[in-house]
Amino acid sequence: MSDDEIWDREMTMDEFKRLDPALQKKRIDTSLRRKVTEMHRWSRSGVPTGIDWRKNGGDRTKLRRWHDPKKKLWSWSDDNPDHPRSRNKTVMAKWIKARNLLAAGRTAKPTDEKDNWKQRALALELQNSNLIAVQASLEDRLRRAEARIQVSKKKRASD
Repeated sequence: MSDDEIWDREMTMDEFKRLDPALQKKRIDTSLRRKVTEMHRWSRSGVPTGIDWRKNGGDRTKLRRWHDPKKKLWSWSDDNPDHPRSRNKTVMAKWIKARNLLAAGRTAKPTDEKDNWKQRALALELQNSNLIAVQASLEDRLRRAEARIQVSKKKRASD
């Protein structure tokens, strides 16, 4: 099981507590960034029909409790990660900005669900392309490392 499969999935509190502390931190920080990104998207493109942004991110407590497994948005109870002066202060500043724009009603008109799916599909295509490029780069590095190992073995054999 990869690191992502270990921490970036639905889990019970007992499973969470058994995670390595670094993975616990990674899970919370990643989820916080995803939540703020979603709210920032809503502040730019409009809140999708049928969603009340106040229930999910109207305040820090609601932001913490927001749980959506489909989007890999996980809840947590510790208020340190989302404190405005915490290690995530830059992320929280973006959340405050998005929340203020949403509260003032200065966002784009609500978007159609079909448009949202199109945007997500495009984002996933871009992510897929990036991952393919990363994989190709890693495969190239592996081939070069294997070639160096072979040269080293031949050199040792001839000595």
